[in-house]
Amino acid sequence: MPSDAATVVRRVREAMLRLIHPVEARISPDGRAVAVAAVGPERAGLVLAPVPAAKTGGDADLPVPVLRAPTDPATSTARHSPRWLPNSRTLLHIAENEGPSGTEVRLAALDTHTGTVRTVVRAPGAVEELLVSDDGRQALLLCAADGAEQDGMHLGLPVRLGSVPAPEHFAPGTGRRSLHLVGLADGSVREAGPAGLTVWNAAWRGGTTAVATVCEDTLPAGYYGARFAALDLDARTARTVYTPQGQLGAPALAADGRSAAVCEGISIVAGRPVVISLTTGAADVLPGIEDATWLRFDDEDPGALWFAGWDGTGSRVGHTGHEADDHWSGPATLGGAGYQPGLSLSGDGLLAATVLDAPGRPPEAVVARTTGPNAWNWAPVTALNDPADPALAGVRTEHTFWSAPDGRTVQGLVLSGGESTGPRPLAVLVHGGPAWLWSAGYAPGDVLGLAPALAAAGYLVLLPNPRGSSGRGLEHARAVVGDVGGADLDDVLAGVRHLTDAGVADPDRTAILGHSYGGFLAAQAAARTDVFRAAVVVSAPTDWLSFTHTSNIGGGYDRTYAIGGPDAPQELIRRSPVFARGGSGTPTLIVHGSADRVTPVGQAHELYRSLLRAGRAPAELYVYPDEGHEFTDGGHLLDAAARVEQWLATHLAPRPAAARPTAVPGDASPEPIPGTAPPAGPEDVTPLTPSGPATHPAGPAGDQR
Repeated sequence: MPSDAATVVRRVREAMLRLIHPVEARISPDGRAVAVAAVGPERAGLVLAPVPAAKTGGDADLPVPVLRAPTDPATSTARHSPRWLPNSRTLLHIAENEGPSGTEVRLAALDTHTGTVRTVVRAPGAVEELLVSDDGRQALLLCAADGAEQDGMHLGLPVRLGSVPAPEHFAPGTGRRSLHLVGLADGSVREAGPAGLTVWNAAWRGGTTAVATVCEDTLPAGYYGARFAALDLDARTARTVYTPQGQLGAPALAADGRSAAVCEGISIVAGRPVVISLTTGAADVLPGIEDATWLRFDDEDPGALWFAGWDGTGSRVGHTGHEADDHWSGPATLGGAGYQPGLSLSGDGLLAATVLDAPGRPPEAVVARTTGPNAWNWAPVTALNDPADPALAGVRTEHTFWSAPDGRTVQGLVLSGGESTGPRPLAVLVHGGPAWLWSAGYAPGDVLGLAPALAAAGYLVLLPNPRGSSGRGLEHARAVVGDVGGADLDDVLAGVRHLTDAGVADPDRTAILGHSYGGFLAAQAAARTDVFRAAVVVSAPTDWLSFTHTSNIGGGYDRTYAIGGPDAPQELIRRSPVFARGGSGTPTLIVHGSADRVTPVGQAHELYRSLLRAGRAPAELYVYPDEGHEFTDGGHLLDAAARVEQWLATHLAPRPAAARPTAVPGDASPEPIPGTAPPAGPEDVTPLTPSGPATHPAGPAGDQR
């Protein structure tokens, strides 16, 4: 490892904070322009880019873009969710202004030829989805009321349009999400969502019919038991058309309003497409498609669906009406809204736009033709990031596979940097979810964005996708149900053995770090085994019994994963790290946000105090003010990264051979499978002498869980 590892970690994290992340790319109906919602170090904005003439098949005569990078001072208003009208000239979007009385949210219309922007209507809440009718006359807004609870994918913070109320009020029915119909010509707006129900996601093409995932509960916990319904927007009624076995996402509606489709999966939804007749109620699961995250009916091929989703650690695009379902697959992330694979298609379906994020290639908006000899050859239309940032240029990404103790094949990524003459210290970073994944990308952002930074600093970094993860099919994702912290932890431990047996990782200098559910696995590994010399637990559930009563997903998440419940509290206790024993004690650093509503900060305090009482190894806790389930403040991210690096450097320092453990409780010996190729600081519960790094402008959220 380089002697200046702390400097390297800081430099890489600063480079990651400078990145501008294109979150969503929307191609105009005529295929001549792409509108990109991008998040930069200071704000969200829109970028308007022409499509190369070679892709359109004609001359690209789009005027000079009127909106550029989100850091442009001229675009101080935060803008997101671009949606084209059929004229390919008007771009609807959501504009958010911070004022003295709070956040004003507006539906705005940009004339892309003149650059003028007009307000269509002031939104009655935080807009989570913007849908436009096929004829371009109306819009449908999915709005969350002030105070509505957000899940971990949205940082685990409540919606705040004004100041925090004093006192904050909690009562049944408050914080609802509902639909509002907007007339684009006259600016009229009326509530159209079903009375008494919360809407989590919706699809609509115009008229009075929409489809949506709905439930009675306003808390994110209710989403785990939501059902699929056909909505009458005039009568404000809902008719259940499908009750799933798991969770639903990515709804789609056919142009004639007679058929709908939705992905059925588990937790953070990547799943199997289900096509539902809204007239007969028949529901058919489409065979051969797993881990889909985006669906769209093909209006030129009735009954056929476009789809995009995960494929191992990469992505795939396909069409159910063609001979070969898969049109494109590769070791990259094709990003859409929610940081999951998705596309946008031109009106004739001949061009597709998305965000491509791949190892060695910073994220940019790209386009490709969908037919012909050059089909699915992605070409960039934005240049938001420097492709040769020296801080990140030396980080290499490799795919690897190994066998779990029960023979299951497990997949992951290995990051490294620089040259090595022997085994490296190993940092195992476990993602949240568990129905999330490590996907091939330029700078993976989960677990405080530490993977590229630690790799550049000399660590071998393992990013495992154990059972429970997306990317390997619904059976793989559901394999953790009823066994959280069991075989999935064995999968992770087998990955450690795979790399140490190969001689590339030092078994005596190994650490585990995890965020959210990954933090739960890290805490379990630290308590139950002696595999790791150090552990870092970030925003993690540590006591399932208190979690079920205090988390805004409690009672839904734990039921979905069959962790336990009111009739089986002993199971909740048995699976909780605060009660786990087995190892001799692992030095554990705990990092948490004070405002997290998904894994409330009490979870961190419980783990810290349980480790103090056990007295078997050092433990420290840092609580960062105003942070939710994911950290967004740049200064906090840099400070946390510095503390993690120091923790690892301290506890992974070489030690005499006689001090090494002779047993690895709970580990297995799998057969290796060769791989393929400052603002306000934290609440310092136990002192750490060196101060953290200086303030840095807030960057975008990383991969959210």
